[in-house]
Amino acid sequence: MSDEDSAYSIKFLTFNTWGLKYVSKHRKERLRAIADKLAGHSTLTPIAEEFLPSAEGEEDYDVIALQEVWCVEDWKYLAAACAAKYPHQRLFHSGILTGPGLAILSKVPIESTFLYRFPINGRPSAVLRGDWYVGKSVAITVLNTGTRPIAIMNSHMHAPYALQGDAAYLCHRSCQAWDFSRLIKLYRQAGYAVIVVGDLNSKPGSLPHKFLTMEAGLIDSWEQLHGTQDLEAISRMGPLQQLLKGCTTCDSLLNTWRAQRQPDEACRLDYALIDPDFLQTVDAGVRFTERIPHLDCSVSDHFAYSCTLNVLPQGVETRPATSATGARAHDRDLILQKYSNYETMIECLHTYMKTAQRQKFLRGVHFWASVLLLVAALVVTTFTANRAGWSSILWVLFAIAVSITGTIDGGISFLFGRSEIRALIEVEQEVLDAERHLQTFLSKK
Repeated sequence: MSDEDSAYSIKFLTFNTWGLKYVSKHRKERLRAIADKLAGHSTLTPIAEEFLPSAEGEEDYDVIALQEVWCVEDWKYLAAACAAKYPHQRLFHSGILTGPGLAILSKVPIESTFLYRFPINGRPSAVLRGDWYVGKSVAITVLNTGTRPIAIMNSHMHAPYALQGDAAYLCHRSCQAWDFSRLIKLYRQAGYAVIVVGDLNSKPGSLPHKFLTMEAGLIDSWEQLHGTQDLEAISRMGPLQQLLKGCTTCDSLLNTWRAQRQPDEACRLDYALIDPDFLQTVDAGVRFTERIPHLDCSVSDHFAYSCTLNVLPQGVETRPATSATGARAHDRDLILQKYSNYETMIECLHTYMKTAQRQKFLRGVHFWASVLLLVAALVVTTFTANRAGWSSILWVLFAIAVSITGTIDGGISFLFGRSEIRALIEVEQEVLDAERHLQTFLSKK
């Protein structure tokens, strides 16, 4: 971190490391390769000379935010390897089976940390997807810079498992982004320079992305540097140009774990969203595009994203000055855009609410049907035992299966189902409150 006349720059890296135990291939070797490179001992092979960072020390970061660090042994290796270079470290804990996979390595002293766990975060019935079990969260780290306090908000939001429909989990991510925006506003109002980093699993221009930028008052650091992106044009580019022009960190054909994808599937899901009042992007790009030589594979199924930010002195205005008339027109346009986002969000909530209620009802029906089947099995056993004693074993096994499945579905229905529906209602009420507040402004203009 450089310091000059109260203005300084700070360099970030955000990286989804793909550290799922038993699922991610070559997990241990890949995580160790990542740790070694961060510690300054890289043996990775570049994919293209023209994409290599040219300046010496380009890979020397001030703050590193990691996602999907889900194995303690991986974290221990990362922490030990990087201890000399990044003495301030934190792994965040949450969830049932494991933590949210969020970690931070920093040269800058950590003043405080806080973990906010999303109340709407998938379903316990989606065992193979696991989002509910890891407790997706926002890991907030306040850095002690000696001047302006910086709040780093690292997150890995719910993944989409389909392009459309229930499996896309759009409502879950939108609810998470809505809660996220509330946190961002609180920290901004308290005077912190907020930086949101991580794998947000949302494309630019999507509803979650709008909540984290337009609603929260942040700006996409890549777009601050390069302007609003034409996603259609980027989808038609070659893979290397997609990296350079579109910062496509996910599903790039240059990533060995995504080489079977279609070219137009490459997208940007990893971000640094920044407070434009205090921060200015001066450099940004994709990192960790290299491969591990002896495995001939990429180090993760995502590429990393890095940005260098100037932290501006007090009183410096980064936004261009506008006339009073222009400001009023801009304000009205922003209000109308926010209003449209609220309407879209309410529609999204209503659509998913039907799914949540249906699943709660069906699981409840399964529970009560299981109770009746269990009673019936006990009655039938008393009659069949005298005629064919061996049949009792089959009925006992049947009763056990009915009891286990019925209890699980009953628990999901009566406990999780009710909780999720109430959480959805709460988000809807919050959005309606915000919408009514905007209506008072629109009626005055």
